[in-house]
Amino acid sequence: MPHLYLLVALILTARSSHAAPLQLATDGRAAHPIVVSPKATDALRATAKELARYLGQITGATFEIKEGDGSAGIVLGAIADFPDPALGPALTLKNTVDGREAFAIRTEPGRVRLIGRTDLAASHAAFRLLEHFGCRWFFPAKEWEVVPRSPTLTVELNVDDRPKILSRRIWYGYGYFTDAPPNQRKCQDDYIAWARHNRMASSLPIHAGHAWQNIIHNNKGRFENHPEYLALTKGKRQGEMLCVTNADVRQLAVDYALAQLEKKPDLEMVSMECSDGGGHCECDNCKKLGGPSNQVFDLANHVARAVAEKYPGKFVGCLAYNEHAEPPTFDLEPNVYVQMTAGFIQGRYTYDELLELWPKKCKNLGFYEYFSVWLWDFDRLPGGRGADVATIAKQIRRYAAIGATSMDAESGDNWGPHGRGYYVANKLLWSPDSDVDHILADFYEKAFGPAAPAMKRYYERVEPARFREDDDPAAKAPPARGPDDAFFRGHPSAADRIFSRHTLALAYRDLAEATALAKDRPDVLARLDHLKQYLRFNHLCWLRDRETDKAKKKGLALAVVKHAYRTRHSYMNHWQAIYASYVPKITKDFDEPTWDPKDKTRPKAWQDAAPVTREETEADFRAGLADFVPQPVDERAFSSDVVPAKLPVADSKFKPAASTQAYQGAARYALYATDSLTIPIDVTVGTIAWYRNRPDARYALTDSAGKTVAEARLKLTGEPVHLDLKVPTPGLYHFTMNDSGAAWRITAPAGQPATILLPRGKKLSHQGHMQRMFFYVPKGTKTLHYFWAGGPHTLLGPDGKPIADVKTSGDHVSIDVPPGADGQCWSFTKLALGHLYFFNAPNVLAASPQALLLPKELVETDNLK
Repeated sequence: MPHLYLLVALILTARSSHAAPLQLATDGRAAHPIVVSPKATDALRATAKELARYLGQITGATFEIKEGDGSAGIVLGAIADFPDPALGPALTLKNTVDGREAFAIRTEPGRVRLIGRTDLAASHAAFRLLEHFGCRWFFPAKEWEVVPRSPTLTVELNVDDRPKILSRRIWYGYGYFTDAPPNQRKCQDDYIAWARHNRMASSLPIHAGHAWQNIIHNNKGRFENHPEYLALTKGKRQGEMLCVTNADVRQLAVDYALAQLEKKPDLEMVSMECSDGGGHCECDNCKKLGGPSNQVFDLANHVARAVAEKYPGKFVGCLAYNEHAEPPTFDLEPNVYVQMTAGFIQGRYTYDELLELWPKKCKNLGFYEYFSVWLWDFDRLPGGRGADVATIAKQIRRYAAIGATSMDAESGDNWGPHGRGYYVANKLLWSPDSDVDHILADFYEKAFGPAAPAMKRYYERVEPARFREDDDPAAKAPPARGPDDAFFRGHPSAADRIFSRHTLALAYRDLAEATALAKDRPDVLARLDHLKQYLRFNHLCWLRDRETDKAKKKGLALAVVKHAYRTRHSYMNHWQAIYASYVPKITKDFDEPTWDPKDKTRPKAWQDAAPVTREETEADFRAGLADFVPQPVDERAFSSDVVPAKLPVADSKFKPAASTQAYQGAARYALYATDSLTIPIDVTVGTIAWYRNRPDARYALTDSAGKTVAEARLKLTGEPVHLDLKVPTPGLYHFTMNDSGAAWRITAPAGQPATILLPRGKKLSHQGHMQRMFFYVPKGTKTLHYFWAGGPHTLLGPDGKPIADVKTSGDHVSIDVPPGADGQCWSFTKLALGHLYFFNAPNVLAASPQALLLPKELVETDNLK
């Protein structure tokens, strides 16, 4: 489907012969009033006031608001207020829900009509018109509002529009923060205004949160007298799960749902989602019914039938989550609404498989995403999924393609790392086929004006997608460049595509360049100040994480909190999450009760009400420029065609060793079949017992051309399994394990070439210290360069003696190569593999020189056998 803006242009062209442009203001004087119906609601009149205010800001004119019949003026209202059969097709209601947000804009002689199916839809029309004039509300802070200036204003716009995803919500996981009056609701009000201006709303409000505990609470006496109503787990009736086959429990569930709908006539969905956590019923009747999914959704079906009988058109909501993430064995009732969660799933199926299975069982499907969770991304660069525009676009389009009608995104009030992603996501939720490049170009141009090129580079530099592994591990890196080179104007180097101190240094310089370009634009400089303050947050966290002196670390922890508090109204950081989660942690860690947010008797050291000034912002920014200096490195690219090599080491010194490693998360190995057509390895999956309820682990063996030779699923038993991997010919093969996050161990026998492939953009999580691990330093290497993020480790030269104890993390490591130590095997000890990537050595590790595979061209150029 063409992009929305192209459709608008086509409609405009088709209708231009029917209506001339309408003059709304001339030389700062309004030509038409805003007209509402005498029957207009308070909500509609509030929209009219906002429309008048923004049109006034654009033109300098005063726009009156009048009641009228809609025959002339800027007509704003619902179709019921200004009936017109000709608008019927544009505003038609489908399936009782689709169309509640539909609107039409018509430019006609003497009037422009902003007509919606509902008041909410009319509001959408008003802000769509303002968007047409160039208004933007990128982030909730006032500084991110863009209102153009034009004393003369005309309109020739004809649009029919409605959202593809009917319920769209990007919300704050820790909620809003409050301040002292009169600003106690400022955070909430600013967010609500952002949502309204950007047409983020719900045709059908989704209610699918945990509800069984409410049934228990509302019937406390009965449950105390009837313990058999609770789930039987481990031989006891306990917890907050229900015995869903108990007839009385089923009636209580029906009564709860009907009472909710009777009490709240406007409520269109009542939740029948189970309580959080595990512990579903194990009684004989519930066992016969089936597992957790069958239990949860059988009760939902039962309640849905009762709801459909008494309240036709109303829904019963549930999540597909945790132990009941997979579909039941039966179809769901037509009025059951299911939201799939994008995390915390258990059972037999992967998330991708669930996306295929659920539409076969359920007619009403939505999704619960995780754009930002404080305990996952901590508001730090490069951010969470909310910062990953490529993944956002992929997932929203995927959800829309399978018929999703809602998406809830758990997020944060952290527009520093995620604001661009939140803005793009909201646009795509309305129209999934929108051109993301067009949305981003508009964002850069309107938010940053003359600094747009530098800011495009900044956002792309720190985007999570940038740090993912290349599809082609053999991609060539360009020559090294100096710190003053124009990064991102050509293909980035490998060092540019690893998040590190180097990345932050370049990000600082992007903002410095943007500041110079926007020196005559106070509006742009105000937005850049917000981002500079956000970089200061990252700077303080960086210093805190690397400080070893406890007193200094305490001071830096306080500085982080104080800075976040003083900048809270920029919404760059999620202050409420920091207040509710981080402050209690450091109160305990540093035994500082005066910081405790629960203590209301005294002011806190971090409660500095003064906003950060422009001068402070610049001073902090200069400190960041000084601390984060680009680290250009010599880079060398190697192919992925690896082969065994006879390395210049004495077998008596480095005996072949069995290779045993343990990971949580996926890892990729290069294996080589030499004389035999069988590659023997042992694997153990599910070494973390707590996670053995996740989907099966899966492995794949592919040849050097990427063709699958063998693949299988393995139960997460925690028991070793011997694999004799049969291959068609001798040569190179790749073994990849997906452990569902339950952890795994691999063992290859001594003498078997088995090499870990180090991905550029991915951290490997090895469980504990590894055995001594070997790698190769090519001939002619004067300085070894690699990136490291993880714990301390020791680097050993070819003689086995220590060369360096590396304690840095998130940095480039540069080690001088002693004369004669090039063209040799080096090794690591005390290494728990994290994010390791060599810039000028092959990205391979092995447990012995004999197991190490090296790029074929390097074997030839270094004259190895």
